[in-house]
Amino acid sequence: MTISRVELIEEFGRAADLGNAAIFIGAGLSRGVGLPGWGQLLDGPAKQADVPIGGDLPLVAEYVVLSGNLTDEQLASSIRTQILEVGAKPGPAHRNLARLPVDQIWTTNYDTLIEDVCTDDEVVVADFDVTRVGATRRSVIKMHGSINATGWAEKPVITRKHYEEYQQSHPRTWALLRATYLSRTMLFLGFSFTDPNIDILLQLARTLNTSVGDRHMAVMRRPGPGDIDVDPRLHSLRVRDLEGSGVRILEIDDFSDLDALLAALVRRTRPTRLFVSGSFEAGASSPGAEACRAIAAQLAERREWTLVSLGGPSGWRVSQQVGAHRRAEDSYEAQQFEFHFREASHPPEPPAERLGTAFYHAKTREALVPWLLDESRAMLVVGGGTRTLEEIAWADAAGVPVIPLAYSGGSARTRWQALVENPPSIGGQPTSRELWERLGNTNPDIASRAGLSLLDRAMYHDATRHPRK
Repeated sequence: MTISRVELIEEFGRAADLGNAAIFIGAGLSRGVGLPGWGQLLDGPAKQADVPIGGDLPLVAEYVVLSGNLTDEQLASSIRTQILEVGAKPGPAHRNLARLPVDQIWTTNYDTLIEDVCTDDEVVVADFDVTRVGATRRSVIKMHGSINATGWAEKPVITRKHYEEYQQSHPRTWALLRATYLSRTMLFLGFSFTDPNIDILLQLARTLNTSVGDRHMAVMRRPGPGDIDVDPRLHSLRVRDLEGSGVRILEIDDFSDLDALLAALVRRTRPTRLFVSGSFEAGASSPGAEACRAIAAQLAERREWTLVSLGGPSGWRVSQQVGAHRRAEDSYEAQQFEFHFREASHPPEPPAERLGTAFYHAKTREALVPWLLDESRAMLVVGGGTRTLEEIAWADAAGVPVIPLAYSGGSARTRWQALVENPPSIGGQPTSRELWERLGNTNPDIASRAGLSLLDRAMYHDATRHPRK
C-alpha cells in the first residue's frame, strides 16, 4: 500500500479542500534546518552518565536519569541548551507548512520553529489547554513540551517512563489525537524508524486501523549510506508493518526532500486560478491570436478554473474567447474571469465588452504580479516580451508551473526552447520531451491540446483519476 508522490499530493489536497486534513510533524523537519537528532541530544548526557547509546533512545534517557548523574530537570536543561545553541531558523518546509489550509498541526518537536511561522495560531502545550483547540483558525498542538525564552513552557516528554505514562498524564491531548486520527486524513511528515516518536504512529495505526481504512499517509526517510546502524531489511519490514496497519507510505531519500513536497502541496491547495500572461502583434491571423483562439477552445471546458490576468493582450483575448464559448453554452459566470489593474496615474481604458470582474489595486506591478501568482496554481504564457519574461521569473520564484504556448512566439517560445532538452516536471509528474515539443507545433490546435494536458497537471485537474501521458 505504498503511495506515489502524485497520489499523496492529490489525496491530501482533496482532504484539505474539504477542511478535513491534519498534519503531524516529526523531528525530520527540524533536522532539515540543522537541529540535532535524538541521538545527538542524548550523546553528551549519556557519556556523562556512562550509559551506552542504544536503539531505544527514550530508554537511554531513562537510564541517564536512573544513573543519578543527572536529574530529569538537568537532562531537560541540557537538551534545551543544545537546541538553542544551533540558532536554527525556519526553513522552506516550515514556511510552506504555515501556508497549508489545515486547522490542526501536531508535533512532538521541542523547538519553536513551527510557532515562528504560524504566528497567528493557537499554540497548545499543556494538556488542559487542549480545550482551546478550535477557538482560532488553526491550532499547533505540541505533544511533548516546548522550550521558551526562560526554560520550558511545559515539562518535556523525554524518558521511557514519560512515554509510558503519557496517556495518563495527558488524557485530553491523547483523546484529541485519537479523535483526529479517526475523523480526519492525517499526513505524518519528517519521521524515520530511528525516531522514537514513530511509536505514536504505530500505536494509532495498530489500534484504530479497522475504523479508518487507509486514508492516512506518512512520508518516511529510507536508510542512507550513513545509517550504519539501520538494517535495510528491518526498515522494509517496518514499512510493511505500518502499511499493514492502514497507513500508506511515501519513502524519501532525505528530509530535505520535504521542501519540494510541501511546496507542491501548497500549490495544490491554492484556489483553481490560472494566471494568463503575454502579448502579441495585432491581427486575427497572427500566431499569438491563433494560439489564444485554440487554447480558449480547450479552456472553455474547465469551468471550475478562474482565469486571472492584468488585462493585457493575451490575458484579455483568452478570457474574452473563453467567455464567448461559455455564453454560447449558457455556462458563463463573471467571477470566473478576473482582471487586475495595478496602481497608475490614470485609470485604465474601459474594456471592449463587459466581461468578468475588474479589481483596482494600490500596488505596483512588481508587487501585484507576485501576489496574484502566489494565489494561483499555474501560469499560461502566450507570446510576450520583456515584461512577460519578468513575470515568468516571478512565477519561478513562487514555485508556480509555467506552461508556454511556444507556437505563439515571443517569451513563450524563449521559455519553451530553454527547456526543450530537459522538460520540467509539472504537478509532480515528469514531462516527456515529445509532449513538451508539441507546445511548439505549427498547428495551433495540436499545440493547445499539449498545453491543456500540461495545464491539467499543473492545476491538479483529476490528477489521479485521469492521468495524462
